[in-house]
Amino acid sequence: VKGDVHDIGKNIVGVVLACNNYEIIDLGVMVPAAKILQTARELNVDIIGLSGLITPSLDEMAHMAAEMEREG
Repeated sequence: VKGDVHDIGKNIVGVVLACNNYEIIDLGVMVPAAKILQTARELNVDIIGLSGLITPSLDEMAHMAAEMEREG
C-alpha cells in the first residue's frame, strides 16, 4: 500500500499462492489505492490482498477498504 516499502511478506504469500495454482498480480510496493482499484476493475480480480509492516499502513488499508465499499 501507499507509504510502505515492505515486501517480504507480500512476496512469501505470493509464492505460496502461486505454487497452489493461483494467478498473482503483484503491483509492487508504495501503490496508491486508486491504482489498486483500477487494476482490480480492469482485470476483474476475485481477491485483493494488501500487505504492510509499519503502523501508518493501517490507515491506508482502512482507506482502501472504504474505497472498495464505496465502489461496491
